[in-house]
Amino acid sequence: MRRCLACLLIVLLTVCGVCACGDTAENQEKLEDGEYYLYYTNQACTKLQTEVCTADAQGVTELADFLLGKMQEVSQNMEYVPAIPEDVKVTRTEEGSDGQLFVYFNAAYNNMKPEREIMCRAAVVKTLTQIEGVEFVGFYINDQPLMDASRNTINLMSSSSFVDSAGDTKDLQQQFLTLYFTDESGSSLIETEKTVVCSTGIAMEQLVVDQLLAGVDADGVYDTLPRNAKALSVTVKNGICYVNFDSAFADDALNVSEYIPIYSVVNSLTELPNISRVQISINGVSNIKFRDSISLEQPLERNMDYVKNQGNAESIEETE
Repeated sequence: MRRCLACLLIVLLTVCGVCACGDTAENQEKLEDGEYYLYYTNQACTKLQTEVCTADAQGVTELADFLLGKMQEVSQNMEYVPAIPEDVKVTRTEEGSDGQLFVYFNAAYNNMKPEREIMCRAAVVKTLTQIEGVEFVGFYINDQPLMDASRNTINLMSSSSFVDSAGDTKDLQQQFLTLYFTDESGSSLIETEKTVVCSTGIAMEQLVVDQLLAGVDADGVYDTLPRNAKALSVTVKNGICYVNFDSAFADDALNVSEYIPIYSVVNSLTELPNISRVQISINGVSNIKFRDSISLEQPLERNMDYVKNQGNAESIEETE
């Protein structure tokens, strides 16, 4: 799938008014004690914006309730819009174990358009994970977990779910990737649509490889590459994508058919319009056979013979 929504630019600005005045974030190495970023959107709901506020609330849920309440107030900057729509209400928050915080919304949450919903979700998660002790945020709608368009539960999210390194203030974009993971038997590839929010600076081919290495957490879909493997380099020249993995790619290969890891990479990368073939190497060496079976000496073209149920892609959202 070759689609992309508009860039979601994070601009960190000074705020005075309902929240206490703060320096612009780009001039700060870190916020002062008791200061937090509140995430808003622009008028078109295509960009995230921030204001700095001071909170005196104590305790995880008390502070979460305070910040969520501030997020729904009108900003002094007329170009900013609350990321949580007016009709969407937070009914309660609950602290879980192991750094988890759960936010419960009313049914109006489900009425948001997809592009507005992802903005709201990113804003809430990035605001609340600033609270000490909160690493992951889960969403509930009327006591039911938030679902994606395919009725799959959206798992706990961290700040890094919406940017490729925590605290990064680069431009953001939402990307829709078509990746190929495997089934439970490890003998067939499954076409999988994955939504990722990432920095605009990352190359698409690097993003694809990173997502394959990160694996998948969805029912009926399984990893194709060992999660401890690393891509030493990913480059494109003349329509060929050159991917150089470290030795873990082969040494720690999963218990799947030998062609699954190879064509998971090849088929996923050739979904990109600028890539027609893929050259895989391991520690810079390509004149080898992967698992003594598949030659890596020449660039490989996509092969859909190994794909199960073609045209019926699974749909998941990035929650890494």
